[in-house]
Amino acid sequence: MADIKLSVVMPCLNEEKTVGTCIKKALDAFKRMGIEGEVVISDNGSNDKSVEIAKYFGARVVHQPLKGYGNALLKGIEEAKGKYIIMGDSDDSYDFSALDGFVKKLDEGYDLVMGTRLKGQIEKGAMTLLHRLGNPVMTLILNTLYHTGISDVNCGQRGFTKEAFNKLGLKCGGMEFASEFVVKAVKEKLKITEIPIVLHKDGRGGPPHLRTFQDGWRHLRFLLIYSPTFLYFVPGVIMSLMGFFILTRGLFIPFKILHFTVDFHFSFIGSALAITGFQLCLVGLFARAFAYIKGFDKYDSFIKKYLDTFSLEQNLILGLSSIALGMVFFITILYKWIASNFGALFEVRKGIVGVTFIVIGFLYISHSFLMSMLMMEYSKEK
Repeated sequence: MADIKLSVVMPCLNEEKTVGTCIKKALDAFKRMGIEGEVVISDNGSNDKSVEIAKYFGARVVHQPLKGYGNALLKGIEEAKGKYIIMGDSDDSYDFSALDGFVKKLDEGYDLVMGTRLKGQIEKGAMTLLHRLGNPVMTLILNTLYHTGISDVNCGQRGFTKEAFNKLGLKCGGMEFASEFVVKAVKEKLKITEIPIVLHKDGRGGPPHLRTFQDGWRHLRFLLIYSPTFLYFVPGVIMSLMGFFILTRGLFIPFKILHFTVDFHFSFIGSALAITGFQLCLVGLFARAFAYIKGFDKYDSFIKKYLDTFSLEQNLILGLSSIALGMVFFITILYKWIASNFGALFEVRKGIVGVTFIVIGFLYISHSFLMSMLMMEYSKEK
C-alpha cells in the first residue's frame, strides 16, 4: 500500500447501475498507464447493492455515516493511500479511463489539476440548461472574489497531491466542498492548472443528487463568507462615503427636490448610511483579523500589519475624539439655541452630524475592546 501512486476516490450514494463501470474504467487505466493504483469508494449510506458491486469489482469501500457530498469525499480522501488523488462522481458522468492528463500535470509538479467541462465537451443531456447558465455565473463570482483564473469551479473531477490536500483543512460537508477546495487552494498558494474533460450523461437514470437552488445558494454563501472584503468592506466604504457626502453637503447647501428645499430629511439618510457603512467596515476588519488568526487566510499582509501595530489605548483615543467632536457640534448648537431664549431655529442638520460622530465613536470603542480580545489569541499564536 505504501507504493501506491494514485488513488481514485468516488463518493457513492445508491449508484449500483454505474459504480462497477467507473471502477473498471479506473483499474483498466492503471494497467494501461503502468502505475500502482487503488479505487476508494466512499459510501454515504447506500441502501441498494452499490457496496457489494464495488467490492466485487475490486474497490476498497469505506463508510461515511455523515450525509453530504463533502463529507463522503473527506472520508474517502482521508482513507486514500496514494501520493496522487483523483476524485470524481460514481455516476459515470466522468470518464475514469482518461486519467492520463491529470497524472501528467501532477508529475509536472502541480498541486491541483482542475477538470474543466466548459473548455472541454458537454454531451447532449449531460447538463441542464439551468446548470449551463449557473456554472459560468458561479465561476465568475469566484474569480472576481479570489482571482483564481479557473474556468469551471464546480467541476467534480479534479486531481491533487495528498500532501497539498492535507494543508487545506477542508471542513464543508455539502456540495459547497467544491468551492471551499478551490478557495483554500488559492489562499494556500498551491500550484493550480486545469485540463479540458468530457462530461457524459450520467447512467443512473434517476434524479441527480444536486439540488440546483439550495446547493447553488450554499456555494454562493460560502464564497461571500470567505470574502469579508467584498461582503463587508466594499459596501461599507461605499455607504460611508455616500453618508458623509450627504452630511457634509447638507451643512452648507440644503438639498432641493425640483423647486422645493428639503431641510434636514436628507441628513437623516446621510447619518444612517454613514453609521451603517462604518459598522460594516468594522465587522469586515474583525472578520479579516479572525480569518488570519485562525489560519483561514494566512497571507493577508494588511491585517498582519494592522495586528502587529494594534493598540487598544490609541484606538480608545480615536473613539473618544470622535465622541468629543460630536459633542462640540451638539453643545454649540444647543448653546446658541438656549442663548437666543429658544427663539433661534435649532440647527437640526448640524445636530445630526454631531450625533453621527458620537455614535461612530462609541462603535469604534466597542470594536476596539472586541479586537483586543482577539489580540489575546494572536499573541498566543505568535
